[in-house]
Amino acid sequence: MPHATIPRIPPLELDEMDPEQRKLAKLGADTVIQVLARAPEVLEASGKLGGFLLSQGKLHPRIRELAILRVALRCDAPYEWANHAPAALGGGATEAEITALSDPDASWPPEDDAVLRAVDELCADVFVSDETWTALAATRDHAEIIEILFLVGYYRMMAGFLNSAGVPVKPGQPALGEPPAPVARPERVSRPASGKTGPDGRWKITFVHPAGSKDLLLDLATDGAAVSGSIFDTQLKITVPIVSGTADGQEIAFTALVTDPVRFEVDVTGTVDGDAFTGSVTISGGGTFPLSGVREVSPSN
Repeated sequence: MPHATIPRIPPLELDEMDPEQRKLAKLGADTVIQVLARAPEVLEASGKLGGFLLSQGKLHPRIRELAILRVALRCDAPYEWANHAPAALGGGATEAEITALSDPDASWPPEDDAVLRAVDELCADVFVSDETWTALAATRDHAEIIEILFLVGYYRMMAGFLNSAGVPVKPGQPALGEPPAPVARPERVSRPASGKTGPDGRWKITFVHPAGSKDLLLDLATDGAAVSGSIFDTQLKITVPIVSGTADGQEIAFTALVTDPVRFEVDVTGTVDGDAFTGSVTISGGGTFPLSGVREVSPSN
């Protein structure tokens, strides 16, 4: 399919955007947010549906992202693919599955095959056949099927916008049909030990995501088995409170609630080993990712 080879609408510079728009841009897909910011009412309205589909819907992140990637392929939308291939990997899809989306002879489990066939039919005929509908209904309820229809419609709309506006793929992002590059875990920093053993204190954490890593400051306090504290996002400059949590020796688990710029929960599990923290973070609707870090030690220690 044809698409613009040069940008037709220049992205709005970050310092020209309002604070909420800047926060959205820093969450990911920054270029598309910067272009849409030239029509702020459209950005706000479309963002509500997109945010719901990505973080509050019923579909598992893996099949949701595979469906979006299939839309990108059928609409020949390189930017859509480049931004969602890492999300598919983070949501539980494998590199082999991402590659197989381009293979017409690929074999899929029946429940996945039904969703991908529905994508193909909607993109080609704007209609889901009786056979495919029956296959969808065999494993999904009405709410999930409606969500699939809206998901495909939303990302077909976005593909048309992206291709027509000429929103460019950034260097280093995966090309249409290709999986994202493997993500390297950060190396552990060697430094003198603080002598502390428990989770209490401040931690410098790196959250590893296929679309790019993020540095966080984690403040933890325990009271018996209860955990409290907060997470500070050094990029977005927002503090997220821990709303519940438990500690059992060196093992810790807690939930934090993000409300700005969009609402979603993050669940963290980790292990403290002296001054080292390792674990994983699960983002509601977004998948599970590794994180690791070290205790922040004051100069006096």
